[in-house]
Amino acid sequence: MAKSDDSYQFFAKSLRRLMSRYEGQYVAIVGKSVVAHGKDGNRVYEIAQKKFPNHRVLIAQVPMKEAMVLWFASASHS
Repeated sequence: MAKSDDSYQFFAKSLRRLMSRYEGQYVAIVGKSVVAHGKDGNRVYEIAQKKFPNHRVLIAQVPMKEAMVLWFASASHS
């Protein structure tokens, strides 16, 4: 598995814990570690790239606990 896949798997498996700590923020993940976080995704990426210039960095926004989900049903006309 590629390192970027490891980062994504870490994000997916750790989402509940990440939400309790970084809710609504962007996180930069290298391997299985959060290496930077904050409200500005570009800045988070810059910080992570400076710390780990030779690694792929996954940037993801941690969702809010109270995410809005919309569901639309098509109306049938008979």
